[in-house]
Amino acid sequence: MSLRSDWPCWEIMKCEPEQAAKCPAYRTFKPCWEAMRELDVCSFNICKDCLVYVTKQHNSIFSKEEILSIMCQKGIDVTGRHRCPQFRPIGDAS
Repeated sequence: MSLRSDWPCWEIMKCEPEQAAKCPAYRTFKPCWEAMRELDVCSFNICKDCLVYVTKQHNSIFSKEEILSIMCQKGIDVTGRHRCPQFRPIGDAS
């Protein structure tokens, strides 16, 4: 499994479908930190501490094993066998 895969933030964070549907990132299919930047709500720099943001960066301070361990502790299926039914890879408009 690649940590910089096409997993959207709502799948990594295990958002409920109703909750995800209200999210700007879910509606635009942009990385969540880009959606928040457009809304100008990054003033507290919370993205830099977010698991989603950390896993998508090429220069992460965490190793792949450390990130997988954190994700497993959060109850995230890192095997990819149980994908979110709402999941669509980035750029897939279908």
